[in-house]
Amino acid sequence: MKVSSALSLIIALCMWFASPALAAPTSEANSAFETGIEAYRTGDIATAITSWTKASDGGHPMAAFLMGRLYEVGNGVEKSPQQAFHFYEMAADEGNVQAAVKVGFVYRDGNKALDIKKDYGKALSYFEKGALQFWPESQYYLADMYRRGLGVEPSRTEGLRWLILAAKKRYAPAHLELARIYFAGEGVLQDRVTGWSFIDIASRYADADEGKLVNAAIDKYRKRMKPGEMEQAKLVADEWIAEFVKE
Repeated sequence: MKVSSALSLIIALCMWFASPALAAPTSEANSAFETGIEAYRTGDIATAITSWTKASDGGHPMAAFLMGRLYEVGNGVEKSPQQAFHFYEMAADEGNVQAAVKVGFVYRDGNKALDIKKDYGKALSYFEKGALQFWPESQYYLADMYRRGLGVEPSRTEGLRWLILAAKKRYAPAHLELARIYFAGEGVLQDRVTGWSFIDIASRYADADEGKLVNAAIDKYRKRMKPGEMEQAKLVADEWIAEFVKE
């Protein structure tokens, strides 16, 4: 069976952004996870599924996350949103930051297919799990919860704090949201130069999909800029990166 390039990338990211489990997986779980990785890389999806299921039951968060992904896309198993959510929630509860974001979305928005109603308190909790492990996507959505007062008292200050933490980790959506905030003067002094500086920063770190959002922001705010302000904003962006972004 052909190995999914998308899942292969996810495996690589999981290994790179490995997050600690809340409780250490058993040695058997660790061994089963590694067996699954090797099996998947050779195209033996059936063995990978068996091994990762065993590892998930032994408390291995990345194994549970990968099983969730398999069920989400129907790779080697019948596609099942219910099973995908089961494994994602298991992974999130064991400390996987990527799964925590996925589970947070389900509780924030509700999901009829899963028979899950909106629960902002649970959504906030899952976004916090990743945010406290320094995962920028989690910090970005936690910031949104605070700014909109979902499951928590509204707090622009706390929202801005989490947003800046995400921005420092080169997360382009956070830079674009900061740009919007400064152009709108939403809880801060309206400042076109600072706003454009965050668009500039976003353009440097955005991936292909995020690049579309950057272009949309450029189109939206370009006409608001006065002569010389874009050049000034680039200098501000350079200084911000030098101070806050660690390679």
